[in-house]
Amino acid sequence: MHAMVTQERRVRARIPLMAAAIAVAMLAVAGCSAEEPDDSASPSPSASLAPSPSAEPAPDDTASPEPNEEPSETAAPEPSAAPLTGQPVTLACEALLTPQDVYDYNPNVGTDPGYRPRTGSGPAQASELSGIACGWLNQTSGQTYSIGAARFDSAELPRVRAMVERSGGDALGGGLDGSYRVESGVGIIDVFFGSYWVSAESSAFLSPDDARPLLDSIERNLP
Repeated sequence: MHAMVTQERRVRARIPLMAAAIAVAMLAVAGCSAEEPDDSASPSPSASLAPSPSAEPAPDDTASPEPNEEPSETAAPEPSAAPLTGQPVTLACEALLTPQDVYDYNPNVGTDPGYRPRTGSGPAQASELSGIACGWLNQTSGQTYSIGAARFDSAELPRVRAMVERSGGDALGGGLDGSYRVESGVGIIDVFFGSYWVSAESSAFLSPDDARPLLDSIERNLP
């Protein structure tokens, strides 16, 4: 009996010690838990952004140009117009305007012995185109008259008309097919009688009416 009491006392004496040991162990476990880092509390490290690959440079438009698929064709030069040609005029100056025609126009006017058509004038061009150029002189005033006549076929006559139109001037009127203009004080008349082109110029032609008597005589004398 005594032995059982003694053993019971030993057991009771050990209980506080065991409780103390358990408490110490629990504190140790709790300490360890507090010291361990909480993965959920600590911020996750920022993901390191790998540098994005550089965009490939766009092709440079100034680089060597691409060859044309088809070479451009050089336009062939337009053929130049054929030279203007006239039909021979066999009429003499004395037949174009007879001495009587000239006298009726003005008794002071006669043939000009030193006549030469003005360079580039209508009478000069008429002479160059197988026509004739004739000159008269007012022996009192010194005024000169230069008249040329040329003949053309139906293919060339429109070209002559176009040339006259480019020169400008006013329509003659009065039943005459032509124009009148003044250049440097000289009256210039271009008129068409059938296939004939007549060009007349004089400082005495202050208006188309001043040349009308001569033009009527020329129209009558042309074949």
